[in-house]
Amino acid sequence: MIILQIKNKEKLKAWGKGNNKLVVCTLCGNWNFSKDEIEELGNELNAEVVKIPTMCNRPEVNIGADGTIFVLACGAGVQVVGDALNKTVVPVADTMGIGVKNEDGSISKYCIACGDCMIDETGSICPKARCEKSLLNGPCAGVHDGLCELSTSKKEIKCGWNEICMRMVANNESNKFMETRMPKANR
Repeated sequence: MIILQIKNKEKLKAWGKGNNKLVVCTLCGNWNFSKDEIEELGNELNAEVVKIPTMCNRPEVNIGADGTIFVLACGAGVQVVGDALNKTVVPVADTMGIGVKNEDGSISKYCIACGDCMIDETGSICPKARCEKSLLNGPCAGVHDGLCELSTSKKEIKCGWNEICMRMVANNESNKFMETRMPKANR
């Protein structure tokens, strides 16, 4: 599912004026945030919450508002609402990638939708998404006890390349691990 991260709320509040609406994609919005979190966001933005099922399917959007229309959806969903209303709308969240929910309810990024998938070479683990530095040719020198050097006391970050290496060794594919990968073009 698409991972969303709420933008700076103070900057969002500055956009608000009049009869605001918070349009929520029921697929992306509800997967990333609880009903209470969405209602609280609506209150903070002084906006009525309006839910629209799966914006990717281009549903009919009839929203009357003399104020700001905030949209809680992926980048595509925000544009669908803007197109449907032929009006500038304000994205409430940034699209961070594609991920999965963990047992504890947290979300882990598994894909960045780069259009150049290479996980067949890396034990079905995406180094672009799972390595905090998006390195393509193995771990950096900062990995320690399987953790990324960017880990903090508040958040442990597993080294994506450590996970790749462990999986490839377990599956007798370590020869692929030793291959050099050329830099990829940014798209």
